[in-house]
Amino acid sequence: MYKLNDKVEDFINLILSSFNAVALTGAGVSTESGIPDYRSPGTGLWEKMDMSVVSLEGFFIDPRRYYSFALEMYPIRKSARPNPAHYMLAEFESKGLLKGVITQNVDGLHQEAGSSRVHELHGTLRQGVCLGCSSISLMDEVMKRVISGENPPLCSGCGGIIKPNAVFFGEMLPRIPWENALGLTRQSDLFIVLGSSLQVSPANILPDIALKAGAKLVIINLTPTPYDECANLLIQHRIGEFASLALQVFKTRLCG
Repeated sequence: MYKLNDKVEDFINLILSSFNAVALTGAGVSTESGIPDYRSPGTGLWEKMDMSVVSLEGFFIDPRRYYSFALEMYPIRKSARPNPAHYMLAEFESKGLLKGVITQNVDGLHQEAGSSRVHELHGTLRQGVCLGCSSISLMDEVMKRVISGENPPLCSGCGGIIKPNAVFFGEMLPRIPWENALGLTRQSDLFIVLGSSLQVSPANILPDIALKAGAKLVIINLTPTPYDECANLLIQHRIGEFASLALQVFKTRLCG
């Protein structure tokens, strides 16, 4: 615990001495809220399902397969709540110390925790988009219809099929969030990676861009990443526990 406390202090020192801190979050932040990731051995969703279910091609072939999977996952996602990592980043933003959160997650928990500058690289599962007219729906309302037996759910305006407004395999990243992420990263003086193994492209190039811009790099992740040796501070610990301690120290330092 002593070593962890030292790393917490080092982390808070870096935050308080930065002017353009930016965070990149991955599935390891969501798993702390009970949302399973895709790749973890033994628990990852890829061990339980066919990846084609969340591919664009697979969705076009048979959207009912996706919504059958979504029915199983919906209660888990619906009950998920922000954890200390989400609240820590929201607190940093509220004090003007964090310029934005770039996230690979699609659960909307950063916004629920109070973060307002969130750039969702992979879209969001909180919205649905009609493949016919591009109208946007709340996925909670869409899933109510699926639960009642409407599979696949159809747009009330044009009759097109509704797809979650998240990036499926074979689909391009939304342009504006990615451009915003690049801009933030290039201007950062502190780049914080939380819960990402930095294996998924193109988000995994962002630490390199930050380093080349002169930013310091913090990595908080249970498992190794390709950038561990480049990090100014490496924390291989459960994110929720680390963030809870960091929040306590941060608030104490501000009050002191």
